Amino acid sequence: MPEINHKTYIKVPLEDVYRTISTAQGWNAWFTDDTSLEINPDGTGEIRMRWLNFGSENVTIEDGGEILEAIPNQKFVFQWSPGEQSSTVTIKLEPYKDGTLVDLNESGYSNSEKDLSACIGCAAGWGEALTLLKVYLEHGIVYKQDLIL
Repeated sequence: MPEINHKTYIKVPLEDVYRTISTAQGWNAWFTDDTSLEINPDGTGEIRMRWLNFGSENVTIEDGGEILEAIPNQKFVFQWSPGEQSSTVTIKLEPYKDGTLVDLNESGYSNSEKDLSACIGCAAGWGEALTLLKVYLEHGIVYKQDLIL
């Protein structure tokens, strides 16, 4: 089954990127409306994401699952279920030039119609999300509810 792969360069330190992707406050600043996130001392935990009045249909979406691995300033891995079964999102961080190279991979989709549809949607969605993360971290600009703040 296909995997989703995206990379982007963000001109901020690793620590800033990691803090943004490993805290509820960080996710809510640039991507979600009401994320809860808990990381245990062993680097595992749970993430629950919520988007309110999302998209043209103004629906509330909730998703999330286990945090499989949280290694400060290196990697954040979690599961969620945008399709028929859980998929795994791995976000790796590497120092690059004057900032951070963010490498996102999502895997675990089946060949079912629902999973294929979710995979296509997430492939486009993660590209947009990484752009939003970059603009937020580099310029402090967020896009929510059709407003630029």
